[in-house]
Amino acid sequence: MSITAFVVVLGVLAIALVVVLVLYLNARKAYRRKSLVLENMNNYAFLIDDQLEVKETNYYALNPQQSPDEEPRLLGNVLRCTTACEEGTCGKGLACKHCPVRFVITKSFERQKDFSDLEVSMELAGEQKQAVDVRLGGRYVSLAGHPYMVINAKDVSESKRLLRRYIDQDVPQEKEPAVPKLLFATHDVALFNRLREQLSDVCRVVYAESALQVLQRVGQGKDYGFSMVLFDESFLHANDILDQLNGRIVVVKLTTDGESGYDGRVLSVPQTIGADQLKQLLSRHFSNNNLAFSGVRRNGGTEVRG
Repeated sequence: MSITAFVVVLGVLAIALVVVLVLYLNARKAYRRKSLVLENMNNYAFLIDDQLEVKETNYYALNPQQSPDEEPRLLGNVLRCTTACEEGTCGKGLACKHCPVRFVITKSFERQKDFSDLEVSMELAGEQKQAVDVRLGGRYVSLAGHPYMVINAKDVSESKRLLRRYIDQDVPQEKEPAVPKLLFATHDVALFNRLREQLSDVCRVVYAESALQVLQRVGQGKDYGFSMVLFDESFLHANDILDQLNGRIVVVKLTTDGESGYDGRVLSVPQTIGADQLKQLLSRHFSNNNLAFSGVRRNGGTEVRG
């Protein structure tokens, strides 16, 4: 064999080796992406990028009547969110600006952190529009230097219905005037029930899961014995109602990123605040009926310790 022929053969082998290596790496990357979905599967699982585009999912395997070829493959479209389907693209509708799912996922990508137990009510498209209670969790991952998130979505409509029924039977009437009352606006019924039990010796915690329920109790000119309303962050993002609240009502927001302090009339405290610290903060308010919360100091602003 001549030197020229030998060089040609080596060149062909080198090219073939590169091709095989590229195919192997692509296959390995695809396998890793699918493995991430399977390892984190909890009912529906989605591997999404920071644009909320679905890269892998078990959704179509569990819903064979839906076509995986439909475009675009954005999270809201795949889940059949009514707004996403009507607008054509998830994120383009006016309602998308206040979407708690988009809000929490975007913040998690920015912080490169996981999130858990986000409960929302979603209206899904179909033969008939239906409202479904969904619990979402997200695990942040990096693949080949690119950010992704594995989203777990679980239908909790029935469990929330049963829990609401239990709460409705167990909670006394709201109208008793001798007991301080706090209105908690959230979609997370389990979190409400936990706080209700933790704060039972401080105040009565009343549940609200819609903007209408909040405004009926503490809207402008109303209080019905409430002096404080507690929001979780995603609820307040989804419902822009601060300007419609009674000006005398104290507004507290539970934040997921540890943010604390005043922003206008809103006092932010971390959602991870301990039960004893929260009870102390609320006890001070209800006893003094002012904003001299225990654990709050002013130093060019306001900070909530702990």
